[in-house]
Amino acid sequence: LLSMAKLGSGSEFSGVKTSSKICTHPKKALVLAIDSRRNRLTSFLASSQVGRDTEFKVIRQDGERKDFTSHFTSKQCKNDKNTSNASCNHHTDMEFSSKRCCAATCTHTAQSLTDEGVAVRMHRFPADDGVANRWRQMLEIDLDIGAIRKMGLRVCSVHFTDNDYSCPSLRHEYTTRLRWNAVPDRELTLPRLIAHDLTHLVFRSDEEADNLYPPELQPFNGTDGEPPQAEEQQTMPTANSSTNQGHAEQRSNNIIAQLRSKVRRQKTTIRQMQARIEKAKAVQSGSSSSIATRLMQQKIRRDVRSRGMRWTKKDIACSIQLHHKGSSAYRLVRNKWKIPLPSSSTIRRRIRQYFVLPGICNLTIRSLQSKFDASSTNQQRIATLCFDGMSLTPSLRYQQHRDVVVGCDPRTADDSKEQLPRPVNEAIVAVLRGVFQDWKQPIAYYPVFRTLGQEGFGIAIDECLTASHKAGIKVVALVADQESTQWAHLSRRADTANPFLRHPVTGEPVYVIVDIPHCLKNARNALMKNDIKFNECKLAKWQHLIQFYQNDSGPSLRLASKLTDAHFSLALGQKMKVSLAAQVLSHSVASGIRTLVHHNELSEDALQTAEFAKRLNDIFDMLNSAHLYGKGFQQPIHRDTLSAQIDRLTEAEDFVRSWRFLPLNGRAVKPTMPFKEGWLLSLSATKQLCTTLIRDHHFDYVCTRRFTQDHVENLFCIIRGHNGFNDRPELSSFVGALRSVAASGLAQPDSTSRNCEDDNCEAAIIAACASTGAGDCVTTKAGPQNSSSVVCQAPQQQLLQKKLDSWQGASNVSLEAAEYVGGYVLKRSRVLHCQVCNSLLTASESAGVHIQHKTYSHAFRGLTAPSPVALVAFMKMEAEFAALTSSFIIQPRVAARFVNHLREQLVALPACELHHTRVHNQVFKNFAHLRLHHWCRREMKNLRAVAQKKKTMGKIRKLH
Repeated sequence: LLSMAKLGSGSEFSGVKTSSKICTHPKKALVLAIDSRRNRLTSFLASSQVGRDTEFKVIRQDGERKDFTSHFTSKQCKNDKNTSNASCNHHTDMEFSSKRCCAATCTHTAQSLTDEGVAVRMHRFPADDGVANRWRQMLEIDLDIGAIRKMGLRVCSVHFTDNDYSCPSLRHEYTTRLRWNAVPDRELTLPRLIAHDLTHLVFRSDEEADNLYPPELQPFNGTDGEPPQAEEQQTMPTANSSTNQGHAEQRSNNIIAQLRSKVRRQKTTIRQMQARIEKAKAVQSGSSSSIATRLMQQKIRRDVRSRGMRWTKKDIACSIQLHHKGSSAYRLVRNKWKIPLPSSSTIRRRIRQYFVLPGICNLTIRSLQSKFDASSTNQQRIATLCFDGMSLTPSLRYQQHRDVVVGCDPRTADDSKEQLPRPVNEAIVAVLRGVFQDWKQPIAYYPVFRTLGQEGFGIAIDECLTASHKAGIKVVALVADQESTQWAHLSRRADTANPFLRHPVTGEPVYVIVDIPHCLKNARNALMKNDIKFNECKLAKWQHLIQFYQNDSGPSLRLASKLTDAHFSLALGQKMKVSLAAQVLSHSVASGIRTLVHHNELSEDALQTAEFAKRLNDIFDMLNSAHLYGKGFQQPIHRDTLSAQIDRLTEAEDFVRSWRFLPLNGRAVKPTMPFKEGWLLSLSATKQLCTTLIRDHHFDYVCTRRFTQDHVENLFCIIRGHNGFNDRPELSSFVGALRSVAASGLAQPDSTSRNCEDDNCEAAIIAACASTGAGDCVTTKAGPQNSSSVVCQAPQQQLLQKKLDSWQGASNVSLEAAEYVGGYVLKRSRVLHCQVCNSLLTASESAGVHIQHKTYSHAFRGLTAPSPVALVAFMKMEAEFAALTSSFIIQPRVAARFVNHLREQLVALPACELHHTRVHNQVFKNFAHLRLHHWCRREMKNLRAVAQKKKTMGKIRKLH
């Protein structure tokens, strides 16, 4: 650097541009240099009397002045004989610091930021001596490796490239390490002052220096690719001039190579950034899905750490959607790909706000109320209320954190019969579906055993209608299938003349519509067992359809290619598929029958079956129109063609009313069946409802598929496919999937083999619309679960005494088991720290042999054996539990209720006066938890055995 004093103004050396003024002091030479990369003005002051304390002054462009002292030595100091060795080692105390980067002219610390605003990382010298020596040579440090490591010198991440890290894309993350052979070769523009010989400096007077300024410069040749070199001053010694010139050429070549390498890296970075910009533009234009949009936006700002971030509602909503697809995939994206996402606990905490208890979810109702505020139109508020059930696997699970047994029907049997609670095997779900707009939202669920009952179904209807009115939604139709108890309740409240029931709040009519796909399946099932007579003289037979299939299945080119053997020999569960019934009673089959009759391959009687199938297909199309631009009978009911389409529905109503059923077994003719009444009720309600919507609510058209249960079937498909397909999930799995669906807002199922077509509905609300407070989803007081709030009654005294007597006269094996379980409960309760309580609750030796055999010989303390008084208390607790299981197991806070009951029965445990209450609380609670878990496992085993027995008996009956 001191050789720049001999250069003229504006000349360059090693990428440093000299200033236009040089100090001409006779004993000092002042070199002013401007670092072109950092735009800093640096002043180096060199004196002939080189000492330990030489001032270096740094003057920045903003006028800030910073002085610091640097310690260095020269060859004169090393050659000075009067200087001791200890004093010659003062160069080891240079400006190096373990808190600052040891590279020349680099002032970065651990708190510094790079030009891109990223925190600087400090790296120690590597453990490999060969690589560490390369670092020392690149940084031009005259210290040995041992001294460097002892001083703890560090190099900042600015001097390393992306390829020097194990993961280049995450080089700024603290978990990413340097490669073992990485070398700091980036941005090392200024060499160290101590690395140069200071003895060649010649000091002149002011007059001599002025005569030499400015020196003559060599012409610059642009083709050489090297910076211009100034002519050496003739006053300098020849040996020193040649040495300095060689050093300058070598450093210039090194700097040029570094700059070229930097240019190549920057070109690569530019290409990568351009690719990211293109992806960001694609995301901004909306070409990606919402989840992909949020993930890309988070990936772009991945430099921000996820620790301590305040996640927005949109971020949480998108994360819930991703978490709904699979928890393992969510952990992969968050932990492996390092994409900032909320933690799983945050997701679960938001999801648990929904459907805390069976019945109406008040959080959903409040969210709907905030969505359909005063700004919404009356048409957007109009919706239908649909009830449908999903089959569940009976199971019992004790959730200790909630202190409740999940899986029992709350409508328990009479306590006097001593019957165990019935397990839940079905869940009834209530879903709102928009009529003017395509949206849906589940608002309630009811776990039941087999059926909800007529009274319970009526209470559930009134609850849901009242809650919907509170949310500002106007329910105009009630859709349900023909489940026996539900149909019995609806048929009492509505008929063909008045196909509606009154709203419990407003008193307006709510039209009752039976699900049309269920009616079509029931018509197919009835045709398989009966000949259907229609229009007084025509007869439709299932045999004609079988004959058509047999004649059509032979050729390779078929008239009805979709028909298979599964359409006529229905396996177990195939009767529930709508597609099989719709493909048999279709326009294609009717046309094929007419073609075969024309060619005399079928009798002319089959034309009546073809007419029945065609007319039933047309009625199904009219009541299942889905698109605005549908053709023929699939056209929705328009304002312009309202009268003509109402006449079609009236003709269809007359056609259905003419049905008569002739059983194939020769029994009496049936004038009606439940599904026939469902067709008539649906046709009458559809006519009046469409007329009301078009004339009173100013609808331009009405798609009748919005009065079906397709949206609920798709919801069940999503629940079954949650975290792996499960056709009959347990109640706990069903509730978890329902919460995830309600929070994530997913509207379309992933499975392509679902039971019905896509309903094109979007979720009315998602987690971003919900409030952040804890949900208070509770069942209303008039709900069908009202029996759960009944206070648990004590069992009969004779029954309890009988149980206790059976324990007192129990076998020795039962007493051995009671002693072992009681000792485990005492040890788990951690109440034996008191010496008095320990002596009262435990015995020094076991009264039985089981604990003695169970204890290992090398055990330090062995198993805990209860004292005789404590053993009697445990026997009484077991008797109480066995007597109360059938009555309190379905109640909330089941363990707390059992503990209170034990206190009321004065079950006493020996303890000191200081710890008496604590001993009773902990022992009673731990005993209740232990017995509840064991009871649920035992009942699950019994349920599986009963199910297997039923399955075996069914196979035996089928064989007979």
